[in-house]
Amino acid sequence: MAEPVSEATSEDRLVVAEPTSEATSEELLGTEETTEVLATDKPKQKKPRRSRLHLRRRGHGSCAASFATYFPRVLKRVHQGLSLSRETVSVMDSFVKDIFERIAEEASRLARNTRRRTLTSDEIQTAVRLLLPGELGKYAISVGTKAILRSKPGK
Repeated sequence: MAEPVSEATSEDRLVVAEPTSEATSEELLGTEETTEVLATDKPKQKKPRRSRLHLRRRGHGSCAASFATYFPRVLKRVHQGLSLSRETVSVMDSFVKDIFERIAEEASRLARNTRRRTLTSDEIQTAVRLLLPGELGKYAISVGTKAILRSKPGK
């Protein structure tokens, strides 16, 4: 059953022409048949934007953020004229997310084993030592330690 259509003013009506592949004589003369669509939808009210902090606080399992914005910055410091393809950025992003997830899981496991509720830099450092081999692990720890010292207020 068709629902009854309410009367609409001329302002509420939208005229939509039927699409055709070839121009007809009716189109050229402007006498083409048109179909009318009622515009009864009210404009949507904008919802206030919520910050993305709520995603982090709730712990949604996977890391939804992309690290792709950081790759060109780092590459620019190392090799001025080079750029990365989209496929390379995608592979690098997957790699960084995977390593991040592994370190977070291992650090979480270490904190649980020591019956702590807070992840400290010690757990992260130990997780990095366990996961990254040899010189790579040592270098990652030294860079991380420097970053922590830079972020702490001066003493």
